[in-house]
Amino acid sequence: MRNGAEEFLQKADELIDSKYIFADTRIAGVLKAIAASPDMMKLMESCLKGFDFEETFTKSFVASEDAPNRAEYVLPRGTKEMIALVFSVLLKIDAGEIDLGTFMKTFFYGDGSLFGSYALFTGTFVKPFRNAVKLIFDGLQEGNGERETQKNPGFMKARRLPEEAAVDEEVLAVVKRLVEKDENTLLSAGLEENRLTYALRVLRGFYAALEESEKDRIRTAFSGYMFMSEGLKNPNMNAVKIAKILKEGKLI
Repeated sequence: MRNGAEEFLQKADELIDSKYIFADTRIAGVLKAIAASPDMMKLMESCLKGFDFEETFTKSFVASEDAPNRAEYVLPRGTKEMIALVFSVLLKIDAGEIDLGTFMKTFFYGDGSLFGSYALFTGTFVKPFRNAVKLIFDGLQEGNGERETQKNPGFMKARRLPEEAAVDEEVLAVVKRLVEKDENTLLSAGLEENRLTYALRVLRGFYAALEESEKDRIRTAFSGYMFMSEGLKNPNMNAVKIAKILKEGKLI
């Protein structure tokens, strides 16, 4: 991982592990780490391209069924959209446009205490942002290592699938949307880094198989996905729903 990303991770962890009274300083530290790294700034600029803050904010903070004066945070479906939202909110808090105390009380109320609200704010809002950035930079490193191999002529050849291997693209589109939701579920689940890395690798392998639209590859990758999901025992994962859709589509 590059130095800029390492500095960001350190500052993000300090924010997550800190207390509310030090939050302003910790947020400023995260933003300074981003601003000091050209690679981090490129990532933020990429995520912010075409990003509509007001629209995403409205979709991501929905009225609570339990309390009329409060709302709840719903993680954006897309990773880049989530990064853009969190980065924008942190900028607004640092600039004084958003009051952190009011923001937490409204959207991350928890048990009503400052300690509980701050833990919820950092755990469900900041930590997925931190994890997503780390995984993106980890992926960039892996990609750089593989690039020379992929330059070889004939490394990947176009192929035409036999007719019996054809799949219903509409079914795949539905499953891919559910897999994208699972990615956000994993990012906000508070998993240890090694478990999170493993789970996301399996999930993205399954998504890649869906992209290839090949039945045998989908079946194999789905088995790995189900094994991973059952091990996590997270009720927010869409494994049961995906299994049902794939069976109805005669893909497994």
